[in-house]
Amino acid sequence: MKRKVLMYAVLLCITYTTTAAKPGNPSKNVTARASNVIEAFVDAHMHGDAALFNAIMNNNAQLKLNRHDEVVMHTKSELVNFYKKSGLILLNCTSDYEILSSNECAVMARVDFKFPEFVQQHYVTIEKDKKGQWRISQISRF
Repeated sequence: MKRKVLMYAVLLCITYTTTAAKPGNPSKNVTARASNVIEAFVDAHMHGDAALFNAIMNNNAQLKLNRHDEVVMHTKSELVNFYKKSGLILLNCTSDYEILSSNECAVMARVDFKFPEFVQQHYVTIEKDKKGQWRISQISRF
């Protein structure tokens, strides 16, 4: 009997976890910790998930891209609208990240997306807001 109850509990946890992790369905706890935000950023980028980007970025967030001889800047709303129009995707890459620096209210991380031909690096700044939620304030892509 105990085994059966345990098995049902495990299946319920697996079902809940996979449902909450689906693209387009951000978890309510995604901004509770900086590490959750980094993992959500990786997932949002790899799947083009507009809803997840919207949940993890603060309203003044900026994405800075290096293009030839200039830096191009995009706002959160521009990024979210781009992914809404594009729809869900799956990039052909793997990812890895490293926390470069952190304190009680800010985290700087480098997130690498490794494609077959190149590596795309993102330097992500995450800040804690007045409500204690962690959100991305800036992304610099190289």
